[in-house]
Amino acid sequence: MSRPATPPSRTQSLHRRSSRSLPATLTALVLLSAAVAGAWMGITRIATGSWPDFLRSGREASASLTWNSPTVITASIIAALLGLILLLAALLPGRHSTVRLNEPDGRRAGNSEAVLTRRGLSKIAAAHVDRMDGVDRSSVTTTAKRMDVSVRTPLHDAGDLGNRLQASLDTRMDDLGITPKPVIRVRVGTTND
Repeated sequence: MSRPATPPSRTQSLHRRSSRSLPATLTALVLLSAAVAGAWMGITRIATGSWPDFLRSGREASASLTWNSPTVITASIIAALLGLILLLAALLPGRHSTVRLNEPDGRRAGNSEAVLTRRGLSKIAAAHVDRMDGVDRSSVTTTAKRMDVSVRTPLHDAGDLGNRLQASLDTRMDDLGITPKPVIRVRVGTTND
């Protein structure tokens, strides 16, 4: 009797998207300030028997407003826009913060996944470039589609240094198995500039 084939287990992908920390932080700050203000006003009411003075003046000012006044309409539009921005920031997927690495030959596809952060890829590229002849120092910035490499060289005439570095980095990206491979742009400047 043969056993039925078991489907491969589904795991959570390592190819993550950026966190939603900005909308979460803004919402938490708004709720915290509202809670602190509410607690302070409630304690003031219990301790003194009356509401704080600014609430009385605010209540009197708001009593004179109507629903179709420009102040109410403007405040409503601003509140609606802020709410929409926070909602979209929370719901829309962020950019991927990692790059996918191809599986090495000899491993079965689908069994494992390897990723590298863009920051890590930038550090690997910078270390690779710094070991090249004619390079004094470098800085690398990697986005989803592009890798910008800025190199300083002590040479007075850089010649084809930029092309050699670009070709070497292209080979290094192939060796790492970066998918999709970013477009590499190298800018070379002399140390004396």
